[in-house]
Amino acid sequence: MRGAWILVLAALPALADISGTVINRTTGKPQAGVFVHLAQMGEGGTAPAGSARTGEDGRFVIRAQGAGSLLLQAVYKGVSYSRPVEAGAANLEVEVFDAAPRVPGVRVTQHMVLVEGDGNEWVVNETVLFENGTNVTWNNPQQGTLQFTAPAAAGGNVRARATSPGSVPVEREPRRVRPGVFALDFPVKPGGETRFDISYKFPAKENTVLEGRILHAPGPVRLVVPEGIQAEGAELKLLGQEPSTRAAVFDITGSSYEIRLSGTGALPEIPAASESEEDGPRIERILPPGYERWWKIALVLLAAFLALSFWAQWIKSGAAGKRSA
Repeated sequence: MRGAWILVLAALPALADISGTVINRTTGKPQAGVFVHLAQMGEGGTAPAGSARTGEDGRFVIRAQGAGSLLLQAVYKGVSYSRPVEAGAANLEVEVFDAAPRVPGVRVTQHMVLVEGDGNEWVVNETVLFENGTNVTWNNPQQGTLQFTAPAAAGGNVRARATSPGSVPVEREPRRVRPGVFALDFPVKPGGETRFDISYKFPAKENTVLEGRILHAPGPVRLVVPEGIQAEGAELKLLGQEPSTRAAVFDITGSSYEIRLSGTGALPEIPAASESEEDGPRIERILPPGYERWWKIALVLLAAFLALSFWAQWIKSGAAGKRSA
């Protein structure tokens, strides 16, 4: 009989208190009334593992129904703040922030537009990086934190992904605001860069003009086209050629643009940074939310274009070319 009880107890899920305090970094004080819940992470996804609400002192205690890796999420003013924890963790400090639909201190650090084509279709991948240097989360569910344009020819082939600082990418459904204009509802939190990746494709034709508008706050906007593709437009200023891929990089100088595209080309596979560190920083290969073409080569997005050494090299090579001419 005793042996049977031992077997029953062993079959029960492990229970371990997880405790901590939720701190509002906007006010600098413990935050009461925050819903905190745990999720058990596994190969099949996540499963609820316990929840609690903070008291007046910001404290919470959760009897976790699980072991190993857990995800702790604190939800405050419509925004979720997450961190991984282990069962039995005690005296955790969880950060939350006040949220507002407009935060003037948020700025765009980079907007990159990558265009590739195989003669049958054009594929466009855009990356927009926001930096929130304030202590308030920018969250605007009605208008979205990012609005962007896509040509009518893209139809329903518009996809998006968003990534919070130190987190993993999350698929987001673009909301059509009006013809050609989309919005993404995703909070831009303090403490690093929030990344938006956008992908769309449309059929190629003999004379293709890619039209668009920059709807976010001022910040650098770059066009990247691989070898074999020609891009022309009054709003384009050639910055130079990226050395490892030989892609041409342009500055888009206006708030709207019309880019005439011709030719075919795709970015080649390139070695990882660890393989060629002596040559300087390399382009980071990041799978976008978009498309693979018929030759089964995944498209790429370029995070390492933010490296100042690249821009310095392009500017220097451009100046040298002018002197030699």
